[in-house]
Amino acid sequence: GFFFALHMTFALLVSRVVDLEQQGRDPVQLRQALEALLDRYPLCFGYWKRRAELELAAADEPAAVAVYERAVVPCAYSVEMWTLYCAHAARHWADEPERVRGLFERALQYVGSDYAADGIWDKYIAYESAVAEAAAADMGRVSALYARVLALPLRLHDVYWARFAEFAATRTASELLAAESEAALASFLTRQGAHPVTTEEMRGEDEGARKLRVYALLEARYHFYVAFHAPRRALEEPIRRRYYHVAPLPAAELAAWRRLLSWGAAQPTGHVCDPLEPMAEVLPSFTYERCLLPGASVRSLWKEYALFLEGKGAVEDARGVLARASGVFFRDCAPMLLYHAQFEEAHGGLDAARALCAATCALPPPAIDAYLAAANLERRAGNTDGMRAAFAAAVDALRGEPLAALVRHAAAVERKLCGDHARGVALIESAIAREPANELLWDAALECATSAVVPAAAGAGDSPAYQAAAALLERMIAADSPLPPPARRRAWLRYQRLVDDYAGSVDAMRALKRSRDEAGLELTLDSEVPESAVPKPLPKRKPNGMSVDVSMGGGAAQPSPSPQQAQAQYTPEQLAQYQQYYAQYYQQQGYGQGYYPQQ
Repeated sequence: GFFFALHMTFALLVSRVVDLEQQGRDPVQLRQALEALLDRYPLCFGYWKRRAELELAAADEPAAVAVYERAVVPCAYSVEMWTLYCAHAARHWADEPERVRGLFERALQYVGSDYAADGIWDKYIAYESAVAEAAAADMGRVSALYARVLALPLRLHDVYWARFAEFAATRTASELLAAESEAALASFLTRQGAHPVTTEEMRGEDEGARKLRVYALLEARYHFYVAFHAPRRALEEPIRRRYYHVAPLPAAELAAWRRLLSWGAAQPTGHVCDPLEPMAEVLPSFTYERCLLPGASVRSLWKEYALFLEGKGAVEDARGVLARASGVFFRDCAPMLLYHAQFEEAHGGLDAARALCAATCALPPPAIDAYLAAANLERRAGNTDGMRAAFAAAVDALRGEPLAALVRHAAAVERKLCGDHARGVALIESAIAREPANELLWDAALECATSAVVPAAAGAGDSPAYQAAAALLERMIAADSPLPPPARRRAWLRYQRLVDDYAGSVDAMRALKRSRDEAGLELTLDSEVPESAVPKPLPKRKPNGMSVDVSMGGGAAQPSPSPQQAQAQYTPEQLAQYQQYYAQYYQQQGYGQGYYPQQ
């Protein structure tokens, strides 16, 4: 149901956008259609790009930038979204290189260590190469980017090393690594047990010796990270879907993500302090965020992420995760809204919890769980008036069996917690006024009325509780009762049991029997069994399948068949039906008598 609704809503919104684009309608209408789509599905980076291009078509580049800035809030961990934004910046901010670099660096803080981040690294390297060539400057910035990317668990890690080796062949030692960074890198590799062997050719400060020494350090660092990131890359490699899609995440993909999440959460962090790339270690929160792009529709992933952050003491971060889940991706999902409400209540956010419960109660169709959650929240907060308001709202909204279940529970709470039996009765009566033919509501009222009834002692009169229960049953069996005839018959039986078990005088029993006889009712313990459940007489048949008419030809004088013969006269279906009701309806026959087979 959830995914079907998700698909249908997405299809409708997309078809609206496509129709407007094909018809060349007013850009205002297209803008509104795209906004409606992105409000409901904010991870669709392609539609953010179309939204920005719509502003560019109107020659409003700042408005396009504003669109991209909005996009990278929900898509903060989307490599594709940042790549589109950075490409826009490189194209339109050609005379502002520091502004472009600032955007690239913002992007890399979120997606630089993503397994599939090679696209944005390629654009950054290409941009710095073009700037350096245009200014006839050295390639130190390009070399620094290569050094950073070679510390990360990217899928093209080996490709980047091959490209760097080719790049380094024509560059000076100072371009490959600044002098102040050489000592820091050597110290880092020594701590990690990965420092290369220094040969005689590497000693000295001339260009040739220093380039050999720097290249050896960078190569040793590359091999260190090949081994360091090998477990992570092995878990990343099977994952194919890294972007949002309305279709459910395949089970195999979800399992692969869970293996990566479990592994990442168990890894220690903070012991790799690379002087050239501070983000060489991938934090578990980054992995969760990237998982939630393809897994945005998987409710359990959001809960696991929130629990992970809560366990780390990052309550505000966990609150933000649940706010995204309940406010965007699961805004119509009652279980997620209620889960978020429980979190807020647990951390003192009663107002936020109330707002979430109210939002859940407003979802169509009305659900009993939503109203019970709202009432229980107020009960735990000691707000009796709020609890009663939630119960009253539920009576107005619910129908049928959920309504009966709720008022039954509400009456029990009023009786046991608040000591106000009358208020519980009044609540049930208000529900009966809304659905007078709902037998379950009358059952709830009867349960509430009989909860305080005790058998009358010898010579004592009937208690007020007994009289209230009897009055209710009188309403149920009255000729003008709104209940259907089968329900009234069952009410007669309940009335009989009430009088038998609790009345203080035999006169009440005799009076009820007279009333029953006048009504022409014959009540037994089987009165509550629907007539349709009583099996029809089973036809008898000959071995060849022809039926036997025992009313003719001296049928009465025919010898009684043996039990085995009697059982053979019935089809398997008939036997199954008969055996189901045998004990209830035909025990008086005795086993194996007549045409009734033995059990």
